[in-house]
Amino acid sequence: MGIAVTVVFTGLCALVTGGDRAPGQVLLVDPKGLGEVGGVELPDHAPTLVVSLSSLANAETSRPDRVLTAWPGSSSLAGVGAAADQIGVWDLTGSDVRIRVQGDDRTGVDVWPPSGGASSWPEPPRDANDPEAWRDLRFVADMRVLTGDGRIDPSLIAGTEADENKLPRALAARFRLGGGRFDAAMPSQTSHRDDIFEFRAVGSEHRLRQAVTDTLSWTFESDALAVVIEITPVAGGPVRHLVLAGSTLPHRVFVSNLPAENTHGHAHNSQTEAQLAALHFGAYYELLKVKPAVRPLPFLWMTRPRPATGVMGPLLCPPALFVRD
Repeated sequence: MGIAVTVVFTGLCALVTGGDRAPGQVLLVDPKGLGEVGGVELPDHAPTLVVSLSSLANAETSRPDRVLTAWPGSSSLAGVGAAADQIGVWDLTGSDVRIRVQGDDRTGVDVWPPSGGASSWPEPPRDANDPEAWRDLRFVADMRVLTGDGRIDPSLIAGTEADENKLPRALAARFRLGGGRFDAAMPSQTSHRDDIFEFRAVGSEHRLRQAVTDTLSWTFESDALAVVIEITPVAGGPVRHLVLAGSTLPHRVFVSNLPAENTHGHAHNSQTEAQLAALHFGAYYELLKVKPAVRPLPFLWMTRPRPATGVMGPLLCPPALFVRD
C-alpha cells in the first residue's frame, strides 16, 4: 500500500539544508528568545502541529492538547463531501520533533527543481492560485542571496547545542526530516499571491525584488508501513507519538508558527502593519553564524491589480532558507 505524507510549514520557520546526505531541519523561531528586533519586541508566536485524527493509527493514545471538529467544507483537512472530522492540535513549544520512517533509511533531502520555463520567479505565478506554480523554493527568501552568507549558527541545529536538556533560546521547536523533498507552497493568504516584495535596508543601495510565500512543504513517499511523528519535550516529559499508517490517500500535516494573537492588540504595535511584518523577517538575521551589519527587510513594492484589496492585507510571516556549514 505504501505511504505518502506532506508536512506544510507556515510562519516564522527557518529551513536548513546542505551537507552530504544530511537531513533537513526546520527551526520554529521563538522571537521572545531573541529579545528586541529593530528596537521592537515581536509578539508571541504559537508553534503548533495539526492533523486529522483519522490519519492516525493511534489516535486514542496520541494525546493532542486540543481536539476540534471540522465540518465538511470548513477545512482543507476534510475532503469535499466528507463527514465531520476530528482534528488534533499539538503544542510544540520546547519540543524536538523527529519524523521517523519505518523501514526506510534515507537521510538526505531533495529540493524540487523547476524545469526550463516552469517557474515565474522572481515574479508571482501568472495564475497566482495554482499550487503547482508556487513549488519553486526560490519563492522562500534565501539568506545567502540577501547577505552573501546564509550559514546558520551551528549551535541552533540538532545535536550541536551545549545543553541537551533545552532548546537554544532562539528556538520554540525544531523538526528533523530525513529523505523526502522540500518545495515552496502557495501563500496562505490570497491577498499576497500577486505581490512583489522589495528587500531593502536603511543606508544600503542594494535592492532585491521577488514574490514571497509564507509556506513551504516537505513531501515523503515510500513503501514503508508507517511514518511516526515523535514529539519530545527537550526539558523532559512524556514523548508523544503520532503514527501515520499506510493508506491509499496521502496524509497532510500542518505546522504553523504564527503570532499567538491579533497583532493589533500587541502593546508594542506602534509600527504600521507593513513595518511589523518586515520586522518579523528581521528575526532571521539573529540566527546567522555571522551577524551582518546590513539587514534587508521585505516591504510591499508592487501588487498586480485585483478587486477589493487593502494596501497590505493580513500580516505576512514568511519562512527563510539557510544552509549548514
